Amino acid sequence: MKAKISLKRLITLSFLLFGGTIVLGYSLLSAHFFIRGMDNIVTGGMENAALTYLASNKPLAENELVNFRGSQLSRRWEAQPADIRQVFTDPPTRSGELIKRDDSHWFERPDKVYFALKVDLENQSVYISRTLSRENVSSLVGRNMADSMRLLLGVSALIALTLMLITWLLMRSISTPVARLNNWTQSLTPENLSQPPPDFLYPELNQMARLIQNSLSSVQRSLDREHRFLRYTSHELRTPISVIRNNIELQYKVLQQTASSLNPMQRDIADRIDRASITMQHLTETLLWLSREDNEKLPESVVEIDKLLLEITAEMRYLLRDKTVELIVETHPYQCSISAVAARIVLGNLIRNAFQHTWEGEVIISQQGSQISIVNRQFNADIDVAPTELGFGLGLQLTAQLTEKLGWSYQNIANENGHNVILDITPPDTN
Repeated sequence: MKAKISLKRLITLSFLLFGGTIVLGYSLLSAHFFIRGMDNIVTGGMENAALTYLASNKPLAENELVNFRGSQLSRRWEAQPADIRQVFTDPPTRSGELIKRDDSHWFERPDKVYFALKVDLENQSVYISRTLSRENVSSLVGRNMADSMRLLLGVSALIALTLMLITWLLMRSISTPVARLNNWTQSLTPENLSQPPPDFLYPELNQMARLIQNSLSSVQRSLDREHRFLRYTSHELRTPISVIRNNIELQYKVLQQTASSLNPMQRDIADRIDRASITMQHLTETLLWLSREDNEKLPESVVEIDKLLLEITAEMRYLLRDKTVELIVETHPYQCSISAVAARIVLGNLIRNAFQHTWEGEVIISQQGSQISIVNRQFNADIDVAPTELGFGLGLQLTAQLTEKLGWSYQNIANENGHNVILDITPPDTN
C-alpha cells in the first residue's frame, strides 16, 4: 500500500525545497559573478600592462616575448611560453577574448590558474598570458577572496536558516488552528452540536467549522425525524396488528364452537392474513428495538434452532407453490438462549428471500449447531424474478442491521445463479 504523506509535511517540504532551490541558485549565481568579477580584474590588469609597455617602449618584435608586470606579451602565439601553449591548445581568436584554465576539481582550491588574452593595440595584435599561483598572488588578494567567499557562504546559510524559521512559524500558525478544528470536529456529539463553534483564528477555518456544524446538524435532524417516525409508526401499528391478530384467533374459535369450517379459498385467505399479521408484529417489535438509543437487549429464551428452522420453512413453503424448486432441509438438534423474536425475523427474512427468488432450481437449508447455511440456485437465469407478497422492502437490510446489533456472524455471498448465506447465531456471551 502506498504511504500517504500528511498535508502539513507536504507543505513544509514544498516550502523548504522551493526556498532551498532559490538559495542554492542565488548562491551559485553570486559565486559565478564573483569569479567573473575576479576575471575582469585580471583581464584589466593584463590589458593595462600591455598598454603601459607599448606606450613606454618600442613596438614588439615578431618573435619577441616580454615579461612585464607579471604578464607575458608577444605578437605571435608561438612566442608564448611552452607551459601556456601546452595548457591552451588553441589561442584566443577575437580581440578582448579571455580564456582560462586551472588544475582544480570540485570543492578544491586551484594551485595555479592560467590566463590568455588577445587584444588589438596600436594596429597590432598582442597575445598576453599570465599565470597566478599561491606564491605570486598578493596576500591581500587572497584574504579578500577568502573573506568574500566566507561572506557569501554566511549570507547563504543565514538566508537558509531564516527560510526554515519562517516556514516553521508559518506551519505552526496554520497547523495549530487546523489541529484544533480537527479535535473539535471529532468531539462533536448530538448533545453539543447546537453549541456555537470556537474561534479558529482564520476566517476560512471558521467558515469551514460552520459548514461542518450545519451539515452535521442537518444529518442529525434527519436521523431524529427517522427515529421518531419509526417509534411513532411502530407504536401506532401495534393497535391495528393486535386487532387483526385477535380477530383471526376469534374467527378460528367461533368456527370451532359452531362446528363449521371455511371453504378452501376462504381458509387460504385467512391463513395469509394470519401469516402477514405475525410477520408485521415481529417486524414492529424489531424496528422498535433497533430505533432505541440504549443497548437494552431483546427478551431471550431457550430456542431449539432445528425446530424453529423447520417451523419457519414449513410456514414459508407456500412461496414455492407452482414452482419447479427442489427443497432440501438438513437440521441437527441444537438449542441456545437467544431472542426468539430476532431469530424468527432473521431466519424468516433469509428463507423468504431464498424462496421468492428461486423459480427453477433448488434451495438447500442446512444447520449444524449454531451455524446455518441457506443456498439458493436458479437453474434458468432468463427468468425475471419479481418480488411477491410479504416482501415489505426491509428483508436483507433489516437482517444485516439486526445481526450486527446482536453480534451474530452474517455473510451473504452472491454468485452467478443465486446466493449463499451463512449465519452463525452463537450468543455473544459464549464467544
